[in-house]
Amino acid sequence: MKTLTLLTLTVLLTAAMALTPATAQEPHQQWGLPEGATLRLGKGGINEIAYSPDGTLLAVASSIGIWLYDTATYQEVALLTGHTHEVTSVVFSPDGSTLASGSEDETIRLWDAVTGDRLTTLTGQGSGVENVAFSPDGSILASGGSWGDNTIRLWDVATGATLTTLIGHTEYVRSVAFSPDGSTLASGSRDDTIRLWDVATGATLTTLIGHTDAVASVVFSPDGTTLASGGSWEDKTIRLWDTVTGYTRHTLIGHTDGVESVVFSPDGTTLASGSWQNIHLWDAITGERLTTLIGHTDGVESVVFSPDGTTLASGSWQNIHLWDAVTGERLTTLIGHTDGVESVVFSPDGTTLASGGWHIRLWDAVTGDRLTTLTGQGSSVSSVVFSPDGSTLASGGWRNIHLWDAVTGDRLTTFTGHTEYVSSVAFSPDGSTLASGSEDETIRLWDAVTGDRLTTFTGHTE
Repeated sequence: MKTLTLLTLTVLLTAAMALTPATAQEPHQQWGLPEGATLRLGKGGINEIAYSPDGTLLAVASSIGIWLYDTATYQEVALLTGHTHEVTSVVFSPDGSTLASGSEDETIRLWDAVTGDRLTTLTGQGSGVENVAFSPDGSILASGGSWGDNTIRLWDVATGATLTTLIGHTEYVRSVAFSPDGSTLASGSRDDTIRLWDVATGATLTTLIGHTDAVASVVFSPDGTTLASGGSWEDKTIRLWDTVTGYTRHTLIGHTDGVESVVFSPDGTTLASGSWQNIHLWDAITGERLTTLIGHTDGVESVVFSPDGTTLASGSWQNIHLWDAVTGERLTTLIGHTDGVESVVFSPDGTTLASGGWHIRLWDAVTGDRLTTLTGQGSSVSSVVFSPDGSTLASGGWRNIHLWDAVTGDRLTTFTGHTEYVSSVAFSPDGSTLASGSEDETIRLWDAVTGDRLTTFTGHTE
């Protein structure tokens, strides 16, 4: 199966579309808009979340910038923009005065966490920045490179200078974490290994081997004696390592998909892990699974405890859940974020906008309100199109096409036959025929009423 990388874009409507005045919209829909844009639908896909040290702010690294939420009200208080590609990682300095963000635009930005002003931009990673972490004293920032850059850089936060470059991984680095005393840096890589580095010398202390796929997340326990790591994709396990001997203490099994994020509670007794649609809480000493938090409908990319340990925040591609860390009760959900957008189309009368990504969303094109979300495609949606009369919506995804009732959101029928992603769909002018183009190098024509395949056009070689 070919994996498609979602374009982490937000849907922007320009002034030329004659929308209602911006003052009638929610404030966050106008923050940080590109020149000429009037309204934003959604707040971008979520990559990582972080609490400020005092617990008053929640920062969200998204595809359009960094959102800051007040944790007392859970209302947006700021959107920090400036990166030219999606923000992959965000972290507060230990004193809470500075926010660091890493982006696929190959830069790291340091922000004043109080005013939101950009303090400096660090360049030189040579590729996208996958992850950033402050040392415990806040003087050093570590960053892991993304595709094509297998290095880790250590930066002097005061001057912005590169202190050293750590070389050794054979694939890009997905996660970095400092030990509590700041002497050691852990890095998890797509090469299936974890490396422990001497921060002072830059030398590799040891390499931890055991995961069978990419290591998506690493984190030290508060006392520094244990390192937790999450195996992504086919690995699906969590390993607890003795940081002195390098031996595995426990292998935690229970997730049915890759583990994208692991985090210790502030007292070190509990470990939280995020995977596809769920979060597990584990006894960090015995490795026993305590409970499972269910509520997300897509991949959980980031989990983090509040500084007092009472709340767990979990971010998936499109929303953030806040949980009582003791009872597992879901406290609230922050909505408005959207996953990647691959296709947008207006209804024939111009009143509705449809967007395709991991889900299909229908939006009121005048107010910007989300009308409904269509789920069940089973894959990323690469193309959406309305029928000429506006009553039906067609969507193309992995090997199939779905027809939906554009009013109720009910799925009407599914066309199957393509053997790869359906990258484009189009109705004939009278709405009786649907055409589909696929990565299987064919075009198919379908009866849009019965779903019968009428013909297949071959000849393309890609």
